[in-house]
Amino acid sequence: MPKKIKKNDTLNRIIDCAEPLFAKQGYNGTSTRQIASEAGISIQTLHYHCGGKSKLYNTVLERSVVPVTNMINRHIQKMLNKDLNDDVILQESIGMLIDELFDALNDNPNYAPLFYRQWLEQDRDLKRVEWENLVPFFRGWAEQVEENVDEERRSGIDLPLVFLSLSWMYWGLFVQPEFISGLLGLSPSSPEYMERLKTHAKEMTTRMLGREKATENGNKG
Repeated sequence: MPKKIKKNDTLNRIIDCAEPLFAKQGYNGTSTRQIASEAGISIQTLHYHCGGKSKLYNTVLERSVVPVTNMINRHIQKMLNKDLNDDVILQESIGMLIDELFDALNDNPNYAPLFYRQWLEQDRDLKRVEWENLVPFFRGWAEQVEENVDEERRSGIDLPLVFLSLSWMYWGLFVQPEFISGLLGLSPSSPEYMERLKTHAKEMTTRMLGREKATENGNKG
């Protein structure tokens, strides 16, 4: 039993050291030797626990992508049990999702750069986590929304691309906090800064999901 605990501790330390390196330098810019050095272990020990660089990279991605995607899915499933044709309900549901998601991204600053760097990888093997988790969810969410939201309301909205575009916007707001905070003239650690990001994301999300279009059609009627 002590040996098993020690093995898990070593693996977690390796993942903790690899995550910021992959986030900052990308897969190709980070070596296993560098990760081993940061973790204070030999390269042989790293390979014993992780099975190589690509497997370690996917393990790091799983730790960031899977829980966040599951959290988003939990909110969307709750939304789909409500009347999303009601603007108030839709806005409240979007607000709760973004509040929890943005708090998670803010608490885990490596998640956003990892997400963006993943899009730059050309090796299909390095996209296993993405293909096995994100793609099925995007497709599933689109199908579920089509079943639960009036056709007129979602007319002209390409749902798979909307979910993809929203994910790029959400994570993008956390890739360069120094730049964005400088642009807004706010400290990235201030409550005002986070509230402004959330407000912007909520407004853009409701627009992309057709709230204004539906409201305009209702006013014309």
